[in-house]
Amino acid sequence: MKRALTEGNSSTPKDIERELNLVQAVNEALDLAMARDERVMLLGEDIGKNGGVFRATEGLWKKYGDERVVDTPLAEIGIMGSAIGLAVGGLRPVAEIQFDGFMPAIFDQVVCHLGRLRSRSRGKMTVPLVVRA
Repeated sequence: MKRALTEGNSSTPKDIERELNLVQAVNEALDLAMARDERVMLLGEDIGKNGGVFRATEGLWKKYGDERVVDTPLAEIGIMGSAIGLAVGGLRPVAEIQFDGFMPAIFDQVVCHLGRLRSRSRGKMTVPLVVRA
């Protein structure tokens, strides 16, 4: 995966291309999102000190601390429920589900809560979050 970067001041931009693998790109995107918005937080299994099963969150726990990079118990339903509550409360959670084989466990919460809260609250609530698997 190639990514073009722009460096320099606004009057003399320089385009630089570099190659990233998928994990590096995910890590960099999470880092950029967290740097730009203090409401962005990550939650998932082994994503803190260990950097995630595929190392996609490596270094983020050290940089942002355990309040923004949260190691959760092995409970995908708990991760999704927490992410929904955090999003309704004004944060921007990124819920990591380690493997797509665990997605059926959270399907009910995605359909019945995440997908319906805006309409059920007549637009008073939104649920801005990302599910990453």
